[in-house]
Amino acid sequence: MTRILPMQLKIWTEGELYQTKRHAADPERFYSSVSTDTRSILEGEVFVPLVGDHFDGHDFLEAAAQKGAAMLVIEAHAKKLSQWLKKIEKDESAPDVLVVQDTGKAYRDIARGFRTTLSANIIGVTGSVGKTTTRRMIYQMIESQLKAEQSARNYNNQIGLPKTILTTELDTQALVAELGMARRGEIALLSEVARPDIAVITQIGMSHAEYLGSMSDILDEKTSIISGMKDNGLLIVNGDDPMLESWMLREQPTVPVWFIASEQNVGRLERDGVPVFWAEHVRMDRDGLSFIGRSNLTPDERWPIFLSVPGLHLVPAVMFGLAVVYAMGLNMQVAATSASRYKPADSRQELAAIGPVDVMDDAYNASPESLHSALESASLLSENNRRFVAVIGGLRELGRYSVEAHEDAAVGLLNAGVELVFLVGEETKTTRDYLLQSEEGASILAGWYPTCEKAIPEILKQLLPGDFMLLKASRFYELEKVKEALLEHHKKGRI
Repeated sequence: MTRILPMQLKIWTEGELYQTKRHAADPERFYSSVSTDTRSILEGEVFVPLVGDHFDGHDFLEAAAQKGAAMLVIEAHAKKLSQWLKKIEKDESAPDVLVVQDTGKAYRDIARGFRTTLSANIIGVTGSVGKTTTRRMIYQMIESQLKAEQSARNYNNQIGLPKTILTTELDTQALVAELGMARRGEIALLSEVARPDIAVITQIGMSHAEYLGSMSDILDEKTSIISGMKDNGLLIVNGDDPMLESWMLREQPTVPVWFIASEQNVGRLERDGVPVFWAEHVRMDRDGLSFIGRSNLTPDERWPIFLSVPGLHLVPAVMFGLAVVYAMGLNMQVAATSASRYKPADSRQELAAIGPVDVMDDAYNASPESLHSALESASLLSENNRRFVAVIGGLRELGRYSVEAHEDAAVGLLNAGVELVFLVGEETKTTRDYLLQSEEGASILAGWYPTCEKAIPEILKQLLPGDFMLLKASRFYELEKVKEALLEHHKKGRI
């Protein structure tokens, strides 16, 4: 059971602690957990009212107290502070009050402090592409040998990461935490909270270029994960990414760096004198994905990998997992076997047969890099189908790289052998215009549509039995509705 003491919170946040005389005199007083949501708060917990542009958690202090909150964290300038301090003077049962300057910072400070009470090794995962898949794969491999936990859903920001840490059980041996970002400086901030023992950077891509400006800025942001790492930490990065390789050689980070890479890049990386993990004999079909994992750290060993789900994007995720497992001194063969139990999250290169149409649903999110990965996998898997049909939505948050990325998307569609493409969203007008510049491109263009809803009737009209359909777009465009519509279409016997 978690026991957070009043003085711990005071020290971690550098706040001012106020208690009734009875509570102050109780040497056994503690709090069971920390909550930011009165809808789920439990008796004995600390309530931290977060403040945003359109909400103020201080409005729910009374609700938290009524549900049994043992402490309220309140900003020094909050209008309601004085009334709660008065309650402490008058009511011996009143909750404790911790006065801070910023409740958001206090929440992170509490998580950072609580992290020091955990014995778990923390593996922090960041990158522009593949964070969630990599985090889930690492967890899959570790939990077969240790008591492990991982970030839930999208708990990877300034609210989600502290929640992940604060709900970690004290006897957990490993925590795989995802670190995301929406603004400059966020990865470093989250790293200071998590204090990773091992950090993973999956890839540097164009995601969030709208907010960060340039690829160089994105590189600086993702690599800042090392700022909060433990002194004896380890950084594992994607050696196929030229920006990460150049950064390592240029910056010479203070922590050791290992690489995962594709087979063709191993020789070059080895010449730089770094440990490398790679995959050999990669094979993929609809039954799954298989390859052999290797490393120059143990040249004579081989780790056979078989996954019952296809997807070339899973290869680097597995290699990151093997590298982490090796670094932690765990059994590599057990880890390799455990990878076979991996199941993809919803709408992440998920294969489904809907009547006579095969669908690869990869519509959870999209970046230029993940689009090309999806096209590569779908191209291989569609070889025995009547046609390769793609429904592609816009790639968002790319800033100045948007035009380039959507022109590259057109090239990717042609190179992948797509025979019919439906384009959705304002951004894909660039893709449409590029395709129309050539006879080959114009021949595969089924149409452009502003929304998914507008596209669905025409998609259903043109699909044929035996088609292979790829769904890929930023989450904003809700392309999963295409799959839902196809399912209803099939149930009604229309295809």
